[in-house]
Order: sequence, then structure tokens, then C-alpha cells
Amino acid sequence: MWEQQKALEEAALREAREAREAREARERHERDRLDLLRKKERPEHCANASTQVKQKLQEFLKKKQAAANANGTVPGSPYRNWGIVKSSSGESITSAGAASHPYRLPPPPPLAHTPQPGNDFPLRKTASEPNMLKLRLKQRVIERRAGPLARRPHKNRPKHRNCSDGSSPRGSPTSCAAPIREEDERAPDQLFSSPSLPNISLAPKQVPTSLPPVSEAEAYTVSAAAGAPPRPPRRPLGRTHSAPLPLGDPALNKPPHHYLRDQIRKTVLTRAADAAAACLRSEEPSVIDLTARPPPPAPPAPAPAPAPAAAPLARALSSPLVGARPALPPTGLAYDALMLKHGCACGAHHPTHPEHSGRLQSIWARLCETGLAQRAERTRPRKASLEELQSVHTEAHVLVFGGRARDARVPASARALVRLACGGLGVDADTPWLDQHTPAASRLAAGAVLDLAIRTAKGELRNGFAVVRPPGHHAEPAQAMGFCFFNSVGVAARLLHTRLRLQRVLIVDWDVHHGNGTQQIFYSDPHVLYISLHRHDDGNFFPGTGAAAECGAGPGLGFNVNIAWSGGLNPPLGDADYLAAFRSIVMPIAKEYDPELVLVSCGFDAAGGHPAPLGGYELSPACFAHMTNDLMTLANGKVVLTLEGGYDLPSVCDCAAAVCRVLLGDRPPPLPLAELARRPAPAAQHALLTTLAAHHTHWPKLKRYSGLIGISALEAAPSLAAERLGSLQTERLAADTAAAMASLSMLPGAGGVGGSVVTGAVGAPPAAVSALPPPPPIGATSPDSSRSVSEEPMEQDEGK
Repeated sequence: MWEQQKALEEAALREAREAREAREARERHERDRLDLLRKKERPEHCANASTQVKQKLQEFLKKKQAAANANGTVPGSPYRNWGIVKSSSGESITSAGAASHPYRLPPPPPLAHTPQPGNDFPLRKTASEPNMLKLRLKQRVIERRAGPLARRPHKNRPKHRNCSDGSSPRGSPTSCAAPIREEDERAPDQLFSSPSLPNISLAPKQVPTSLPPVSEAEAYTVSAAAGAPPRPPRRPLGRTHSAPLPLGDPALNKPPHHYLRDQIRKTVLTRAADAAAACLRSEEPSVIDLTARPPPPAPPAPAPAPAPAAAPLARALSSPLVGARPALPPTGLAYDALMLKHGCACGAHHPTHPEHSGRLQSIWARLCETGLAQRAERTRPRKASLEELQSVHTEAHVLVFGGRARDARVPASARALVRLACGGLGVDADTPWLDQHTPAASRLAAGAVLDLAIRTAKGELRNGFAVVRPPGHHAEPAQAMGFCFFNSVGVAARLLHTRLRLQRVLIVDWDVHHGNGTQQIFYSDPHVLYISLHRHDDGNFFPGTGAAAECGAGPGLGFNVNIAWSGGLNPPLGDADYLAAFRSIVMPIAKEYDPELVLVSCGFDAAGGHPAPLGGYELSPACFAHMTNDLMTLANGKVVLTLEGGYDLPSVCDCAAAVCRVLLGDRPPPLPLAELARRPAPAAQHALLTTLAAHHTHWPKLKRYSGLIGISALEAAPSLAAERLGSLQTERLAADTAAAMASLSMLPGAGGVGGSVVTGAVGAPPAAVSALPPPPPIGATSPDSSRSVSEEPMEQDEGK
């Protein structure tokens, strides 16, 4: 082992020594090279050519010498042998007068006829020709004119343009040029073209002759004899596939795809209009008398009368209608993609986190693809300020969940978060928290609802729908829970009262979970009426609050109405139960309250498709649409819906589209006939009767609607129609009766002089008015009810 270790050490030392020697050799070589460069002068250093460069220079010189030999230049002489001329086709033409004139071409032999310019022109540079060919042509010209004697003199060289129109400017596409002629030199009919000239086309003047054209080579070699047979003409070269199309080619003028589509659409619409006009003309009665004689010729037309004054322009299609009714305010739609970033750090969705960004994405995609988003006015949400959030939440709560958790005023206990089972952080087991995006998304949701409510209250919008997350009706003044951080509807209701001085704001919460935060905020506030329809199950369903006995406190007593469904899911409640609640509890109280604006905590987790822990009920999208339509009869239609719950994506999208259509003015879809004919479940009737018993002292008119609880929607329809027509308004009927009795006691001849009968204010005889029985309950019907219902509206219409 010692010997092995010693051998390893020696090997390591040897390798280190070799590496050091190699490094020293490289350094020494580099120093020598730098010393050599320093000793050299700068021109010598810059002109230091490598072996490869020298080889390329030698090859270039050899090629140049070979090209000069091929072009007729005598080796070793700088002058060109002008006795050898090459035509455009590459053929050599030997001139007899080359010895007598070494640098001038002799004139061509005279021809017996005047040739007609043909199509066999020399090839010109095309647009598709590469630059390498251009360089080669320039190099050939330079080689031809390398010597001083080979250059043509500059004196007496007039330029002749062989153009049909001399008005073309120089360098224009229509101009053409002829080669430069020397003194006493006859211009040949076929001209040489230099590659250095602009890319122009030759257009010589047409000479009227019947002889075929000749090429340039034939012009110099043909015999002067007139009887020499001419060679057949050559066809001009066509465009190759690699060359681009000329600028004026019709193929380049084809319309693009969208333009072609618009033209087809215009053609179809024009044909349809023509067909409709022809159909209308064919429908007009026309009688043709085939036996009638042709009419006599018409007398000559008189002199044309002076043109009348120009008539005023009619209304164009783009101008508004004169005297038309003003357009109704649009429906507002609040949405922002920033709210999609809120979530859990684990990144998981359903079922780990039922409240995820896919809910908003699906709803917005459905509104866009159905065209509902385009029909509404999309508002630009903003973040609610900390002062606005503090209108319903404590300062510490706003600073923690609004983005200022490091503030010294925040107690340490308020910053505590829990570790979720998925690995992320959260306020509780159901409410995840993400430091980067949750504060911004929560404030943005509250600001979107607030702006939508304020604009609707001011009349800038007719109504609105806020597609926002996270939800808010579970957020209490100092506690975040149930996916909620800030109570968006609560902030909007409070600021509507403090800023716009609204005295009656109605909040309807039909989320399947009770809005414990909204109830706690307005439990003693008489300016906000809170009505909630939720699954309670005797306190065993989340959040466990919202019993029917919770009616408010202090000045707000009676302004907190809870319709607490119990009995579990045996059977699950549906459309019939919620419609019964609306016609017997919600709408009677809301009409008596007469709100100035309606806010809806619009949760869709009571719709079908949700499992039992998240809902379990079976409401249809048509039911949500009908409930929205009923609420739009309040507050002149100023209704603002705010998305709360709803976790089954298909049903949530269907419900959102249904309520949005109603807000836009469409009729609600028809309800299932089975639900219209079904009476409420016994558990639902019990819950409604419990709520009625808890609030009949606060809302006295509620007793009259007790008969509508145990019947179906079809059975209650006549009574609801009678109520809408006004025949069951007790106060109005009593006032009309008193006015009729007073008029009878003051009018002379009240006893019916002359057999006449004096009628009262409502169109009935006095005796009949005094003998009218008290109005029956709203659920009861009588045979004469239809007559009384149909008479009063007719009289009102006649009065109008």
C-alpha cells in the first residue's frame, strides 16, 4: 500500500510538472508572438496575409487571365483584340477591319432590306436574378474596358432614346435607352445592353415591313445578297417559374380572402333583396288587355321646367330618429381577469378547492359566446379603497386582508394563518390565502360591486351583474370565512346610504348558504332590509346561522328575514318551493318596504348538480330567471346581482346566462310544467309558516298571503294576476268607499230623483259599495272575481 501510494504521488507530481511545462511553453510562445508583432511596423502587421488568402489571390488571377484570353485579349498585352466580338448568344464574330482599326468596331455590311425589330433581344437583368450574376456582368464589362485605348472617347457621343414617346422621364419604367454611338458609326438594329443600365425594357420604333425579324448575330453575318434565305425567327424567352410576376399581372390583383367573403355576402344580400322586391311586385294586381290597341304616340315632351329647390335631406341610416324615445340605460357587466389569480398556493382546483378561477372563466366564456356580454356595457372595475372597506369591516381586518399586514397597528393574532391539507396557507380549512394576489382580487371584487351599484342608483345603468370572486356574504366585520374576505354587497349597501342618501336598500340572498356576514353587519340597521333563503337544517348546515327567529335588533327589528329551509334532502327542494317563498314572503314584504335599489347575493349553489355538502337542491336556471324578473318589478328595475356561490360549472353557466338575459330585457324561459303544478314540500311549507309567524307583527299585510303557501304556482296564478291588476288593494278600496259615501251625503237628490242612480268613485252603486264584503284572502277565489278584475282596468284605460 505504501508503494502504491508512493507511485500515485509520483504520478501526480509528474502530471503537475508536465502541465506546468506545457503552460510555460504556451506563455513563452505567446510572448514571442507579441514581441514579433511589436517589432513589426503597423503597415506590415496589417498587410500580413495568410496562406489561404494568397491561394485565393492566385486562383483569381488565373481566372482573370483565362477570361482575358477567352475574350480575345493578347496575353501580356493590356489592350483588347477588337477583331473578335461576341454576340449576345455567345458566338464569336470576326471582323475584317480589326487590323486597320484596333479599338473601333467596323460598320456592319449593308443589308438589302430594312430589318424589322424582332423579339430576339439580348437578355436583360430580371427582378429575380441574383446579385452574383450582376456582379459577374459588371466584372466582364470592367475587363473589356480595362485598357485606356479600349475606352471610348467622351466627345461627340449623343444619346439616342429609341422610345415611342419622348415625354417619358429619365429612369421611369416606360423609358428605354439605346447604346452610345461613336462618330460615323451606324446604329445597328439590334442593340447591346449593358448590365449597368437600369432595368428597362427595349421598345424600338416599329418599322412597317413584311420581312421577318433577324437576330443581332445575323445582322453582322448575313450576306448582302437579297436572295439569301432568312433564318427562322426565334421565339422570345418566356417567364420562368422562378421569376416573380410583373407588377401589373392580373394574378396579383386578386382580392384577399376577407374581401372576397364580403363581396360574396354583398352579392347574396343583393340577390335576396332583389328576390323580395320581385315577390312584392308579383303580388301586386295587374291586368293585361291583350286585345287593346297600342296607344298613339305620345306628343313631344315640353321644355323642361326649371329644377325645383333642393329638398331637405332625409334621415340617414346612421342618424338618430327625430322625436324618438330616449334609449334606456344599458345593463352593466363587471368582470376583470385579475380576480382569476386568487387561489391556493398548491394550484389545485375542484374538488380540493371548490371556489377556483375556473368558475369565473366559464361564466364569462358563456356570456361572450352567447352574445350577452356584447349587449351589455362592460364596466372597468377598480379596487375598493381601505376607507370604503372600513365602512363595514374593522380597521385591523382591512389592514390584514387588504394588503397592509405589516402595519404596526395590526395585532399579531390577526396575522395567524393555518396550514391546509393541500400544503397551502389559509384563513381556515376552506378559505385559501395567497399573499401575491388575494388582497388585490378581494378589493377588486368589492370595488366592482360598489361602482356597479352606485352607477345603477344614479341612473347611468339600468341594472347590473357583477361576475366577481372571491365571494363576500360570509365575511363578518372582523372575520374572513367561507371563501370570503370582504363583504362586497355589505360595502355597497352601506355606501349607498351614506353617500347617495338612500333610505331603503333591499338585499335578497338566495345562496344556499346563509349570509351570516351580511346579517351581522345590518342586524340593527333599519335602512337595509335583508331577506335570505337558505338551507338551515336546524343549524346543522354551514354556517349554522339564519334561523327564522333571528329578526333583527333595536331599530332594525323586523328588517332581517330568514327563510330557513329544514328537513334535509328528503326530498330536495326545487322550483315550486322557492316560487312559493317568493309569492308568499319575499315579494309581499319587499313591496311593502318599497326599496330604492335591490342588491342580490346571487349564489347558484342551490341549482341542480351540486353535491349535498355544497347544496343538494334542484333549482333550474329558469327559476333563477323568474326570481330575477320578480325583483325587477321593484325600485323601477334597479337591480344589481353579485355572484356569490355556485361550484358546478355547467349549471352555474346556465344560471348566469338566464339571469343576464332577464336583466337585458328578454322574457324569462318557461318553467318546467311539473314544478308549476307541484305544491311545495311539507318541510318547505313548515319553514314558510314559521317565517310568517315570526314576521306577521312587523309586516301586517303578510297575513293576507298565507293562502298562497300550500298551493301550486298554477293554482296561485289567478290571485297573483288579480293583485297585479290592483283589485286587492285594501287601502285604496277603503278610501274610495269613504269618498263615495261623502259625495252621496252632499249631493242634492241623493235619494235617486227621477229614478236615477248616483254612482260612487269605483263605478258601483252606493248601496252596493256600502254592502261590499271585506276582501277575501289572496288565496281564495270567487265566481265574481273575474268580473270585478276586468272592469276596473278598462275604466282606467278609458280615463287615460
